[in-house]
Amino acid sequence: MESRILKVALPNNTVALVQAVELDEDEGVAEKVDWKDTFDFGHVSGTLEGVAQAIRSGLEKVMPAKTTVELGIELAVKNGQLTGLIVNGKANASLKVALEWSS
Repeated sequence: MESRILKVALPNNTVALVQAVELDEDEGVAEKVDWKDTFDFGHVSGTLEGVAQAIRSGLEKVMPAKTTVELGIELAVKNGQLTGLIVNGKANASLKVALEWSS
């Protein structure tokens, strides 16, 4: 997987430079991406929100006093959109996110 530096528009309209990999389609042919475009961070935020909701719903059943979950997110471009790729290992993670709940 080839990685590149690209511009990402954050929700507060700030533009950040991030490193991301390009994922190929299942057929092995990647959609042409204009790496000079500014990408939207929304899909990465959606990935984090979805993971947090799934974990929290599982925790509600066991009701621990406190839970901390860490996950690594590598930024990737798929179908011309920036997305979050949940990875194993800290070496590949672009973002390290800690989610914490207290009851």
